[in-house]
Amino acid sequence: MKNLFNLDNPFMQFLSRVGDLILANFLFMICSIPLFTIGAAWAGLHRVTQKIADDSLNSTVKTFFEGFRENFKQATISWMGLVVFLVCMACNYLLIITYFTGNTAMVLKALLTFLVCLVLAVCAYLFPLMVRYENTLINHIRNGVILAVIKLPRTLGMLLLNNLPFLLLYFSIPTFSKTLVFWLVIGFGFTSYICSVWLLPVFREMEAPNGPNMRILN
Repeated sequence: MKNLFNLDNPFMQFLSRVGDLILANFLFMICSIPLFTIGAAWAGLHRVTQKIADDSLNSTVKTFFEGFRENFKQATISWMGLVVFLVCMACNYLLIITYFTGNTAMVLKALLTFLVCLVLAVCAYLFPLMVRYENTLINHIRNGVILAVIKLPRTLGMLLLNNLPFLLLYFSIPTFSKTLVFWLVIGFGFTSYICSVWLLPVFREMEAPNGPNMRILN
């Protein structure tokens, strides 16, 4: 029984990490309230989950705000650019359903969906990259495009995880309502952690001496 409450016990370490994810999820939601800071909050969340994934997290709060502050400019520009893009795509969708029908509308909707998925896939790598490496935003985007293509299975998995609450909301509001507590308590932290676990071997491959030429500046 004494060993059960030992801090080195795997069960206690598991509970500690769950607590870290809950706290990081709370910080992410609080810092996202101004809306334009969602990108920086997402960077802070990824800083925490990357540290958890490679077992080097010391302080959740300190690590979160380090990621938030250090990546604020690039993350905010990226987030605002994504918002503008999605608004434009929404306007294009309204134009399509207003002026086109039949096969033409179907093809245009498919093209629109592909473009949105492509940009979201790149963003799935963009924020983790800017958290881990010092680089220009252009190079981060370039690396994100390359990784999204050459790591396609991970890309599809992260694309699904990152957009799961929005997919649930779109396809089934009752199901989303049932999972709302999960997202409010730990959901975003949990999905970010899974993505960080998937990305860890990718980053290690990139950092290896014989890794791909990604123009990473450490």
